[in-house]
Amino acid sequence: MDLEGKVVLITGSWCGIGLRTATHFAERGSVVIVHGPEDSDGLQAALETVSRENPKSIKLACNLADSKAIQSMFQSIEEHFGRLDVLINNAAAQNPSKFLELSEEDWERVLRVNLTAPFLCSQLAAKMMIPQGGGKIINIGSVHEYQPRRNYVHYSASKGGLVMLTKSMALELAEHNVQVNQVAPGAVATRLTDPSRQKQFLTAVPAGRVATTSDIASAVAFLASEEADYVTGVSFTVDGGLTLGFCASRPDL
Repeated sequence: MDLEGKVVLITGSWCGIGLRTATHFAERGSVVIVHGPEDSDGLQAALETVSRENPKSIKLACNLADSKAIQSMFQSIEEHFGRLDVLINNAAAQNPSKFLELSEEDWERVLRVNLTAPFLCSQLAAKMMIPQGGGKIINIGSVHEYQPRRNYVHYSASKGGLVMLTKSMALELAEHNVQVNQVAPGAVATRLTDPSRQKQFLTAVPAGRVATTSDIASAVAFLASEEADYVTGVSFTVDGGLTLGFCASRPDL
């Protein structure tokens, strides 16, 4: 996969899937814009990790719930690089809450970060990509975009909306050589994943293990590469077979 010299923005790349994806791209010669929230203590450490692979990488802090902050971030990218080749909308918010107890504030916060921010980032990115002849937009969804999870109605709804946003953008941007796709991870082992929950998933995943962050990063890199130039509007499930009917019999997952 030829990703050498590509300018890549990955939202939420200060930790977890985002950080591994950032490192994965930097290892392949991409210049990565490492993003995190303004109050993140880990953003500088993430940049240092990514910069070991490509010292041209930079960091940008931005509150994705603030549309003006998003506009400012893209202005900085334009001024610094003059282009953007790949946008990966990875940042996400989630907090468990029973449907009957879910507050409007929590609903709005999750939808703002998980759906509105990708819309705004993608719109600004596309306006940069079209004059330069094309680009790639990749959204990070979830198997819960089509399979509900208890106590995560706001999260599942946001990821379901992200699928249709992906398809709608792909339809309208295809003529401009901008491919838009989505990666839908299943259970992924990160520092935030409860070890006991990982063990629960082992009985439900045909592959016999949960995904690593590298599994997800590899799928994203493929969709960002020229090898996927004829792929657009798809949600690429990366779950080790989790959604092949196994979850339906496990109400605890």
